[in-house]
Amino acid sequence: MQNFEYKFNEKELTLIVTLTKDSEALEESVIVQQIKHSEHSSLSILHEHIKSLVQTANTQLASIKKDNLPDSVVNALVAKAIDAKINIQLAEDKMSVSAQVTTAVGGKLLDLETIKQSCLDAGIRYGLKSSLINELLLQCKNSEPGSPIEFTIVKGMPVVHGVDAYLKPRVALFSDACRTPKVDSNGRADLKDLGNIETVTVNQAVLEKVPLTIGKEGIDIYGDKIPPSVGKDINFSINDSVIISPKNPNILLATKSGLARFDGKTLIIDDVFTLPELDPKKGHVKFKGSVIIQGDVSPDMQLTATGDVFIGGFVESAVIKCGGELTIISGASGRLLEGPKDDHHYSCVLQSGGQINLTFANQCEITAKTIVSVKKQLSHCNVEANSVVVGQGDRPSGLITGCRFFLCKTLEAGVIGTESDVHTDISMNRTYDIFINKEIELADWIHEMISRLEGVENDYNNTLDSDKKHELENALTKLQSKVEKYTGYRNALIGKRREYMEMVSVTANSKLYPKVSVVIADHSLITKVEKGPSIIKIEDHEFKVQPKT
Repeated sequence: MQNFEYKFNEKELTLIVTLTKDSEALEESVIVQQIKHSEHSSLSILHEHIKSLVQTANTQLASIKKDNLPDSVVNALVAKAIDAKINIQLAEDKMSVSAQVTTAVGGKLLDLETIKQSCLDAGIRYGLKSSLINELLLQCKNSEPGSPIEFTIVKGMPVVHGVDAYLKPRVALFSDACRTPKVDSNGRADLKDLGNIETVTVNQAVLEKVPLTIGKEGIDIYGDKIPPSVGKDINFSINDSVIISPKNPNILLATKSGLARFDGKTLIIDDVFTLPELDPKKGHVKFKGSVIIQGDVSPDMQLTATGDVFIGGFVESAVIKCGGELTIISGASGRLLEGPKDDHHYSCVLQSGGQINLTFANQCEITAKTIVSVKKQLSHCNVEANSVVVGQGDRPSGLITGCRFFLCKTLEAGVIGTESDVHTDISMNRTYDIFINKEIELADWIHEMISRLEGVENDYNNTLDSDKKHELENALTKLQSKVEKYTGYRNALIGKRREYMEMVSVTANSKLYPKVSVVIADHSLITKVEKGPSIIKIEDHEFKVQPKT
């Protein structure tokens, strides 16, 4: 028989046990079940307290029974009410606040006023949203007692930075049509069907400047305003084929009819010269404007144009040069020209002041200002460009065999190299060499300034004439300033060069064969074993060949 008495005092439940010689040993589980099935079931049960009480009571009870001792009383705090707790967590960017809550266990629930006051105590003056607080309170209500909850209750107003002005063509560009052939109802692309070639007319709007925006200021949780950065402006590049509209200074109008060509900065309207094919009967072509050859270009022919060039057929051992974009639908091929053993030059020459697009190329000299985009294969070519991609889509799968590259930024293909004894040489140092030459130029200039500085210091130390000393002091100050300035220029250039070269990469999406030599900055390697999908780049100043996932 047990003599238990429970007393509840506001938030604490105490168990009082009277021990007699007729009492039974206490059990922790019995006490826990009593509390759970009582009116105090919502309280937090203090299991360690109960365990200690049971041990003490049973020890005393054993002594009472054994030594016939008088009755005694033991008591302990066995449960208590725990109020909900809230901790305000401010984001590092001062743009949001999270409430970290532990829900109540039989104690005081969290309410709207408590949350608001906690935020005010934390210095929050902007962005407290009643809708978010109510959502937090609903989560607390639906959660188990003592559950941890974290929820955003304060949001600042994000700053909206201004957008740079940019130029947007108002007409269809022929170069875009060349790269996007028409697709029929069956999903087949007709590479030679470019649809209607759209030309512009006099006074037609051809280029629009979308103005910069100034942005919108933000407000952080402390109520402080965050000023936006204003977008950068851009100016029209005016030439004899366009004028600024008298009605809208953000519009360029055509002053002539022709084919629009746009390189991202300048829009030029070219005259258009069209031929069914280019062969000895037509003769070489040198044209100020854009040229469309609907068919093939025969061997030994030469075509030079200031604008875009589109060739709907095949180019064999010909020279094609243009100031705009060059597109060859059916590919190009040449032959090896006689010369020194290690000086491989080819009879087919393709040069562009913009991008070059073609299906395949074999034994060609290819030079582009920007990108060389090849749909299927590059073999035994010399290529100089910003970047090269062989293949199509997000993971190009084209083939590269036996080529020499001199590039600025990226090379990507499906397979690089070949199983046969053919080398593929890749130098990604086209821009790196420019950096190095400029750094050497600055280093030479700094060395010259230091030499002059030492000479002036020597003169200063050897003269006793005060006027001369004053004159030399001024000279020393100027020279020291120049040394510091140009040293700063050189250090900044070195940092920019290192940052740029870490963006340079060679990527093989399927296979990287042996005997592929790669040079990036002052690092070089020659692959010796076949590798799967790989990417070669400089990372943390180390030259790495990493698997590509």
